[in-house]
Amino acid sequence: MTMINLFKQVAVLMPCAALLLLSVSGCSSDVESSTESPSDSLSIEEINATRGDACECISASLEKVDAFSVRLNAGEYTTSSDLNSALILEIEGCMTPIGNKEADAAWLVSMSGCESFLPLREAMMMVSQAAALLKQTEETEMLKQREDEFDTSKILNRLSDGK
Repeated sequence: MTMINLFKQVAVLMPCAALLLLSVSGCSSDVESSTESPSDSLSIEEINATRGDACECISASLEKVDAFSVRLNAGEYTTSSDLNSALILEIEGCMTPIGNKEADAAWLVSMSGCESFLPLREAMMMVSQAAALLKQTEETEMLKQREDEFDTSKILNRLSDGK
């Protein structure tokens, strides 16, 4: 495999890796709390073998994300926070990083070779876009609310000054 092909695979994996890392960043992990874990003595292949088959993981995750997208499109998630919390619950399991950088990276590379990987990536990108739109809407509403509060404050100040 040439370096360019490897780079292309890694570039394709970055959005999924970012979502996976995001799902773990807010949660505590037993791996993090223990100073020594049994995975320290296992090889990367042995660690990833405990996760099961990468392609089965991708297929199962695609089904979950597709069902999640249906609920998303139905308007079930009204805030980006709700959406992110629900997504974390949906993708936990075989796609959740275990905290071993080398094993997690190798797992991502093995998943990238699966037939369902590109459809999963596209589905995750759609969810990411929906989350960005929700976040943008929330920010716009918050700015409008602050402007309204500022306008109200100006009116009250004028009234109290007798102008």
